[in-house]
Amino acid sequence: MAEAGPLPPAAAPGGSPGPGPRRTRVGSEGSRPPELPAGDTRELLEEVEMQIGDAAFSLAKILEATSAVSAQVEELASKCSENARFLRTWRDLLKEGYESLKPSG
Repeated sequence: MAEAGPLPPAAAPGGSPGPGPRRTRVGSEGSRPPELPAGDTRELLEEVEMQIGDAAFSLAKILEATSAVSAQVEELASKCSENARFLRTWRDLLKEGYESLKPSG
């Protein structure tokens, strides 16, 4: 087995626990983030809505592509099953032919 490299800073002894750096909260427990002006809040909301719309569009395209690939896989599986039946039939015919040519003993 290969040797492990040095531990990442978060996993090194004496480092912070968990997979990554911890965020510390400034202020008292339960303090709220500073309020943004109404215009900034609206801009942020519109940006988030636009990102959600983009993500939904991307997911719809991925679903469409996945469905197309799924149909192709089903068609390929059907063809493979047909080929397997064909090969089994030929194998059985060849066995029968070989057995019929053997001299009876």
